[in-house]
Amino acid sequence: MDLVTICNRALSVIGTRSSIASMTEASPEAQACALHFEPSCRGMLRLAPWSFARATVQGALIAAAPGTAENPNGTAPLPLVPICGANPAGATPTQIVSWQYEYAWPWDCVRLRQVRYPFDQPQSPGAVVPLWPGVVNASNLFAGSPGNRVPYQIALDMDAIGNRIKVVLSNIENALIVYTAYVNDPNLWDDEFSEAFVYALASHLVGALIGDKQMDKDLWAKAQALATQARVVDGNEQSVSPNHTPDWIMARGGGAIAETSSCPMDDDCGYMGPA
Repeated sequence: MDLVTICNRALSVIGTRSSIASMTEASPEAQACALHFEPSCRGMLRLAPWSFARATVQGALIAAAPGTAENPNGTAPLPLVPICGANPAGATPTQIVSWQYEYAWPWDCVRLRQVRYPFDQPQSPGAVVPLWPGVVNASNLFAGSPGNRVPYQIALDMDAIGNRIKVVLSNIENALIVYTAYVNDPNLWDDEFSEAFVYALASHLVGALIGDKQMDKDLWAKAQALATQARVVDGNEQSVSPNHTPDWIMARGGGAIAETSSCPMDDDCGYMGPA
């Protein structure tokens, strides 16, 4: 199955009389498919931690805080330093929260799932590293508990020539970045995801080619229902061992739930750090 087949399935759903032979042909149908395929696909991939799109990479280090092994002398560039706004964990309003490491956003990432310790390091908070005067190490304020997610923060920074870049801030040395990758090869999709995506794409195409708002609404509702079914099937294929202690359990005095596997379930459970 290829992209053209997926697009023709979506076109058949909305009842067009024409199909396409190529995404680059000059027909209105092909132009609409080329315009809407990627944003539709990225949107569907962000809906859930799909197992087929799970990727893990070694974080590409951009900057390290003073006192770390990577930057013992405090040489620029340094990790992004957001001003603390909510006085977390007793920090004074004049203090600034910093993270020890800044990593590049993976080029094909559509949804960040976890920041993890390297497999050769223990799953526990790292040592506190002294920073420059007036700056509080984020590990003091947002240290994770063993068995819970490693704290991290998604942010915007500037590169060497002033362009905005998306980054991941963490206190983990040599961190692993776990994320949902942009997978646009239908042969790698689950069957249920493929069916849901066809209807999601069709809901965009009907507006571009037919202009029927009610059909658009109905197709999107169908896509959402199919996506829910796909999430159930996908979830049933993954481990169900608990590896994160929900906030409501911790608030009642419950201890952290220990991780039970070296590659636990995802996703998006860790606190991201200061707002």
